[in-house]
Amino acid sequence: MTRAMVALALLGCSATVSAASRDPVESWGKPGIRYDQYRADSVECAKIGYFRDVSQDEPAKRFIRGFETADRLMNFPSPADGGDDWMLSVRRTQPDRQKRLLQTIQVGDVEQCLTGKGYRKFTLTTDEQKALSQYPRGSEARHRYLHALAAR
Repeated sequence: MTRAMVALALLGCSATVSAASRDPVESWGKPGIRYDQYRADSVECAKIGYFRDVSQDEPAKRFIRGFETADRLMNFPSPADGGDDWMLSVRRTQPDRQKRLLQTIQVGDVEQCLTGKGYRKFTLTTDEQKALSQYPRGSEARHRYLHALAAR
C-alpha cells in the first residue's frame, strides 16, 4: 500500500519543461562518445533513478505519514473541528513539495551516474532548443540529435 501511494504520487512528477518556460534546456555530453555507448549509458543511468526505492527517503516518509493522518482524520473526524482537520493535514504534508524533493533525489542519482561515466552537463543554445523541439520525445531522431550535440 505504501509503495503504491508513493508510485501514484510520483506519476504526477515529470522533468518536462513547458514550452512557455524560459529555463535553459540542459543535456549531458561526453566528447567523442559513440551513439551506441551514449544510449547504453543513458538507459543504465536512467534506470538507477527510475527504480530507486524511495520508501525510506524522508520526503516519502513525510508524504505517507501526512496522508495516513489525513485518512484517519477523514474516517474518524473530531466533532469539534467540523471535519476540516483532514484537509489541514493534507496541506501540512505539502504533497507537491514532497514529490519535487523525491524527484530531486532521483535526478541526483542519475546525474551522479552520468558524472561517474565522464559526462558533463551542457546548455543548449536557443537554436539547438528550437531544433530539438521539432523531434517527438522518445524518438530515435531526437536521441540522435542530442547525441550529435553531446559528442562534440
